[in-house]
Amino acid sequence: MIKTLILLVFLNLSLSAQAEEGLCDKLDAVKKNNQQQLERFTLTQFGFDKDARDLAIPDLAIIVHNVNLPAQIKRVTFNRGNNGKSCYFKPLAFAQGGENERYWGWHMLWAEAGNGLFYARMDGEAWVSSNPKRFTKLGAIDPQFKLDKDTIIVTWQQIDNGVTTNIQATSSDEGRSWDIAAIQP
Repeated sequence: MIKTLILLVFLNLSLSAQAEEGLCDKLDAVKKNNQQQLERFTLTQFGFDKDARDLAIPDLAIIVHNVNLPAQIKRVTFNRGNNGKSCYFKPLAFAQGGENERYWGWHMLWAEAGNGLFYARMDGEAWVSSNPKRFTKLGAIDPQFKLDKDTIIVTWQQIDNGVTTNIQATSSDEGRSWDIAAIQP
């Protein structure tokens, strides 16, 4: 009985560690850097700073992979995750901001377990993220992300008190400000 309990605890810890290390959802983008080398950018959950129980606290991060350099981890959120849920963040969209000649960073859209739908922009030079913009506290159903030059459109459905509503968030200034409204399907 005790051996079985120890084995189950060990297996549970192993599964949690694996989820943190790569079983959670991720999105990848590839682009050339200033030296014309291909770099891969991954938006995913990553375990940061240990808590009192020596468990990694998950946050959203961008991991930059360059063939000539070790991976660089750029933190998007700070202490937002819940170490009781192995995959707290669900990346939904990850797109380069600006056009090639005026590239400035990244647009990111994600869901947090039981906490809603979020957007942030991240500067690609200073690697500083804007404060996350929460679009809804409710669970977002089928969120869609459309980027057209400076305009971003995010649509989703949400259910509130048994009523399904179609919502659209629009930004015409590259994600700095947003207009959010219910729309007809």
